[in-house]
Amino acid sequence: MAKDVDFRFERFEEYWGTAEDVKKTIGECKICGSKLLLSHLPDYKNLLVQETARCIDCGDGTRKLIHVLN
Repeated sequence: MAKDVDFRFERFEEYWGTAEDVKKTIGECKICGSKLLLSHLPDYKNLLVQETARCIDCGDGTRKLIHVLN
């Protein structure tokens, strides 16, 4: 049974390498390499944005992040 992953806070230490490497990390599925579908839900009162990323091709590679706005 698949476990529903909670949101985790984004850490900038995860992103290293060239600009192309970072774009690939953020926008491509780790399993099949296709483009991810990103959705954002802003919370302006708490200065947060909830991001959900899902792969359209394989249906996996779900990522849930919280971005802090400051």
